[in-house]
Amino acid sequence: MVEIADIFRLHGPAYREKFGDRLPKSPLWAMEAIEQCRPEALGGPVYFCENCEDVQDRDHSCKNRHGPTCQNDSANVWLEKQKDA
Repeated sequence: MVEIADIFRLHGPAYREKFGDRLPKSPLWAMEAIEQCRPEALGGPVYFCENCEDVQDRDHSCKNRHGPTCQNDSANVWLEKQKDA
């Protein structure tokens, strides 16, 4: 499955080169955070279970609320609260 981060990684640098001077800084920062999201870029932690000797990698997310795999759920909860207010 293709994720938005994959699209940003592939096309983001060229897009920013061409249109970056026309965009506000916040979307550019969000795009760069989403591009760098996940263990490869942020160095995900490894958890080791001493009982079963199982090793699990954990994601380090960008924690950007615009990222669909990070804080988007929290952003949607916040949005619903704002609608109810």
